[in-house]
Amino acid sequence: MRVVIKQITKFFIIGVSAVLVDLVIYYFLSDLLSVNTDISKAAGFMVGTVYTYFLNKRWTWRYTEKSNKGMLLMFGLVYAVSFVFNILINKYGLVLIPEFVVNLNIRSDSGNFDIFAIKGGKFLAFFLATLVSAVVNFLGQKFLVFNQVKLDPKDETNIEVF
Repeated sequence: MRVVIKQITKFFIIGVSAVLVDLVIYYFLSDLLSVNTDISKAAGFMVGTVYTYFLNKRWTWRYTEKSNKGMLLMFGLVYAVSFVFNILINKYGLVLIPEFVVNLNIRSDSGNFDIFAIKGGKFLAFFLATLVSAVVNFLGQKFLVFNQVKLDPKDETNIEVF
């Protein structure tokens, strides 16, 4: 059980950093360059996918062997399914979640100073899409892609419950 908790923790850390990469690319393309939101979301997701593959392969799943075609194909399939969920949930979230703005500002005697403003509906749609993708990706990587990882019998933390 401890190994599963360690895997989830590592996957979460890498996932959070990948989501930040995805979010920056998504907002940069859609808000600053006025690229279509579907294309912006797809670009952010794909860059995050490559990022997570290499980090999860080495750190989360401790896979040190050279990638094989079957593993890469399965990884691509898991992420393709996740990609479809991600884009569709974001797309319909943008339609169904009312838009609102969240402002962070400082009030002083001389007035208000805006520090940060984010479109709340857009952020929630992004968050929901990312959450569903993360669950699909973890389960897919654990049980389909990196399930052949050999555990070190001398390492007592590598006791699998499942």
